[in-house]
Amino acid sequence: MSYQPSLEDMAVLVEQQPEHFSSPVQTLRSLRSALQQGDNAVGQVVQENTVRAQYEDYLNHGGQPLTESPTPAMPEEEEGGQHDSVMGSACVECASLTPCIKKVEIVCHEGDNSRIALQGEGELLDTDGKIYFVAEHFLSGDSGFEGFLRGAPLADSGQVIVTLAKNCPHGHHTLFWTDEISGTSASPGVTQSDFTVETNPRPTLFNTDVFEPPHLAYEVIAITLDILMNRATMVREDVFSISLDGSGCFSFTSVTVPLLKFGGSVSVMPPRKGISRLSRSEGRAERERLGMSSNPRQVTHEQGWQISAGLDIVCGTTTKRVDVGSHSSETTTYDSAPSLRRRENARRQQDGVTRFLGALTNAAQRLSQDLCNERDDDKLFDLYTEGPKLGLALVTEQTEEQGGPGLSWMLSAGISVDFRFGVHVNIYEALKQAARRHPAGAALVAFMEDAEDGRNLGVAEYQISPSLFIDVSIGIGSRPSADTTGNANAVMNYDFLARKVECDGHVTGSLTALAGGGVSGYFDSIFTDRRVFKYEANISTTGGITIKTNEAGEWGYELFHNGAMLRVMGYKKVNVEESEKRNDSGGKSRKSQAAQSTQTTRWAEDRDNINTYRLADGYNGEFRQFS
Repeated sequence: MSYQPSLEDMAVLVEQQPEHFSSPVQTLRSLRSALQQGDNAVGQVVQENTVRAQYEDYLNHGGQPLTESPTPAMPEEEEGGQHDSVMGSACVECASLTPCIKKVEIVCHEGDNSRIALQGEGELLDTDGKIYFVAEHFLSGDSGFEGFLRGAPLADSGQVIVTLAKNCPHGHHTLFWTDEISGTSASPGVTQSDFTVETNPRPTLFNTDVFEPPHLAYEVIAITLDILMNRATMVREDVFSISLDGSGCFSFTSVTVPLLKFGGSVSVMPPRKGISRLSRSEGRAERERLGMSSNPRQVTHEQGWQISAGLDIVCGTTTKRVDVGSHSSETTTYDSAPSLRRRENARRQQDGVTRFLGALTNAAQRLSQDLCNERDDDKLFDLYTEGPKLGLALVTEQTEEQGGPGLSWMLSAGISVDFRFGVHVNIYEALKQAARRHPAGAALVAFMEDAEDGRNLGVAEYQISPSLFIDVSIGIGSRPSADTTGNANAVMNYDFLARKVECDGHVTGSLTALAGGGVSGYFDSIFTDRRVFKYEANISTTGGITIKTNEAGEWGYELFHNGAMLRVMGYKKVNVEESEKRNDSGGKSRKSQAAQSTQTTRWAEDRDNINTYRLADGYNGEFRQFS
């Protein structure tokens, strides 16, 4: 007499006679999926269809027809093993043919991230039986991005904890995974083993130093594209299994990817234009200096688009900051009376549309000039503005799921607009003015000004310029943050795996106070080489309010304080090309414009000589909804 098996009967058949199934692992997954449908009408139909299909597969592969249930009666726990417990603890990940495997736990980063505990409840269904690891430290070699480019693999480490039933009749099971774990014996009870999973090493990309001028931008683009296009070669898959007799009775696949985060940023400031008139005496002085045939009557200062780009590369636990490049141009034009008349005549001969567009362009440039008043550090008291500054940022990164087996792969794009108004007070100049009122102070001021002008002693030559200042400013726009897109006014986040887009944004008002000082100059002697130096130290603190929406879409605000920081930095000289134009009547010549390009040097921060110390911790307030 034939017998129609149940879900539990089919699980027992897979355990006892796996050779009579086309795929025992897939059969157990199908049975578990059907069991999770529940006992409602739909669930019962799914379970019946699943059992029927798997029973036919069993018969087609040589299985004997059932006449009774193959599930034996459960003995008392102290009298027997646990082979009879089938669907509850028979398989941890529906790949186990031994019910004595109770639980497998994966813990990463020294216990900071308990990834998952496998107990036969479909924990890896969403990841197709895979657990993802993000490797963040180097096994050996150079512990930096350059070392990674030269082939050094990254690794992630943790512990695997296997719990076997105390009355397991097999005595032990064998673990197989990485080299350090393979062959480890797991006894009844709890067995904990350390593991290290690593990425595949990539072929060496460069044998020379990278990220060096003069082709820095091209190198950055080439390296970034190479890594993104060949990312699959770095990913490594290993199979973890627990074996009883050499055949894997429980398994999952570990997927290890490198911790690589790319953050690109671009800042843009619009062009500015300023026009000033020259008096007769000023015109004569400029005529002699520039060698013009007529006195200049007008000076036009034009500054083109200011664009700077940088790239932050996080590889493992190290961050590489690459300044891709910057572009800015400044032009000063001197116009004489004849050149101004010719320009006006040429403008009148233009059609109406061209004149209208030209007027809009000039108005935009003058508005930007009015909004942006550069700081003059030499003045005793100076009001200045910065911006408007447009910022664009793009970040991509992969991170491990906290408390889960998965991986998040995000692409974030942000845009911000910043404007700042400030007051700069030259304390050093104020102290000199106060000291001049007293004889001793006047002598000290005379000595300091002599040092500022420079002194040649024959065997030695020096020049020293000290500075001491206070700067207070109010900013409107984005919130300062170490995260590339964390400070953007508007952010779009795209989840590659979930294929979902989320948008967020905020507006921040901040108050920044900065007090600092420094010294610059040079020293040269017959015993040493000429040394040009500039050092500066400052203490800064920033606080403010951020207006934003919470997850429920409600508007509110957060108060914040970034703490206090001491920053000590050095500067270096860099070459800058400047252009100068002269519009001149030219006497006999009708050429009205000439251009001169000169190489000058300016101070720029030396990123390799900057030290930052935190003096006070920051504060982030709770979100408070507007009433």
